[in-house]
Amino acid sequence: MINKIHFGKRIAAHRHTLGISQSELADRLGVTSQAVSKWECGSALPDIELLLALSKLYAVTVNDLLEPRDILSELANRPFETIGSIACFTSKEEPPHNIAWAKAIIDGDWIKRNWEQEMTADDEIKSSVASRILSHGGRILEIGTGPGGGFMPAILKHDPDASVTISDLSPTVVRQWKHFLDRTLHSPNLSYAVFNFCDIPFRDESFDVVSDGGGIGNTEQGSRASALREVCRILKPDGILVTSTGFVTRETLAALPESAQSVLKEKRPDIFEDLYEDTVLAGFSRIESLICGGWDTDGDDSTIADLARSLGVNLHFTSYIRFCFK
Repeated sequence: MINKIHFGKRIAAHRHTLGISQSELADRLGVTSQAVSKWECGSALPDIELLLALSKLYAVTVNDLLEPRDILSELANRPFETIGSIACFTSKEEPPHNIAWAKAIIDGDWIKRNWEQEMTADDEIKSSVASRILSHGGRILEIGTGPGGGFMPAILKHDPDASVTISDLSPTVVRQWKHFLDRTLHSPNLSYAVFNFCDIPFRDESFDVVSDGGGIGNTEQGSRASALREVCRILKPDGILVTSTGFVTRETLAALPESAQSVLKEKRPDIFEDLYEDTVLAGFSRIESLICGGWDTDGDDSTIADLARSLGVNLHFTSYIRFCFK
């Protein structure tokens, strides 16, 4: 069955690309502006002759207008299982150590809560980043989306029809985002995938932008360096990685008791890595960094915060956003 709402959004997007108004489109097709409005609102479909006229005007097939492209099948470099329109390149089951966390996401309605917070927030930095991502144009891959959504909610706040692939290693996270956004945005331009971003399952030069709201900093299966190399590989030649994470500076480390320094260096050496050198070695030719505040482990609910409290210290993380150009 044809999804009229998705059809309407697709033809509206083509009209915007062409740079014409609903009235101008109506004149070209010999119909009323009200008819075009009904099509784009999803309350009616044009007849076959008008569909053919639209396909010629927009230089796409009728099927492209009526049905969504299976973009992930086009871009994938390996077979995958589809579960409810989600491409699963890894297990569709949550690993045992994540089950309690996944249940908390569902029971606490984290996805809805985080989305609503983003929609009402006045975050100038995140808004500016989202605008820059959208101005770059093309297809966006959000990696390690997590229950917070990374940059994806800010991107969709600016442009609900943006082309975004939402991905995470956790199948629960991806399912919950799809369930929520299907009811909230009804966008035909969103796709969903479960995979490990240290082994991204897409062909070289597949995406225009990769956005990372902290996923690389929380790499689970593989190294951060391998994740950066994979991101560079799947970006187009003029592509950009927008990444955000945090690290503990050498100055912050030096101010801690020596006993705490020793334990932190042994157990969590990753928190002192700023990844700049790894990003260069991954193949990015230019990097712009924006320091954007920070956060403290006091009052935070994370494994590193638990470790810091056990050592009787408060760790301050410096946060940054980097624009990495291939």
